[in-house]
Amino acid sequence: MDRLSRITPAILDVLEVLVATCEIGCHGFAIAKDVNRPTGSVYPILARLEKAGWLQSYWESEQPEHGRPRRRLYSLTSDGQLAADGVLAERRHGSAAILRPRLSLGGAAVVA
Repeated sequence: MDRLSRITPAILDVLEVLVATCEIGCHGFAIAKDVNRPTGSVYPILARLEKAGWLQSYWESEQPEHGRPRRRLYSLTSDGQLAADGVLAERRHGSAAILRPRLSLGGAAVVA
C-alpha cells in the first residue's frame, strides 16, 4: 500500500464516508452526495485511493433498476482501513470525528 503524498480536506471527507461504510461499500455518487462535493472531485479521489491500495472496487452483482447502469462500489482494504483511521484521527483531532453520525445512505445515519 502506498502512502498518499498529499491529504486534502476533500480526501478527508471521502475517507470519513468510506470508514463509516467499510462493511457495506458505497457507490461514488452516494459518496459525492454525502460529502457535498462534485463527482468531478470525488471520482479522481477514489481512483487515487484505489491506485494507492487503500480501496478496492467492484461492480454491484444485482441487476439494477430498469434504466439505471450498474454501480461501482468502493470499500476500504484492511490496510486502507488502518491508514484511514490513522489519518482521520490525526487530522480531525481524535476519533470523535470518525464516530459522529453523518451519512444519509438510504435515509439512515451510519456510525462507524
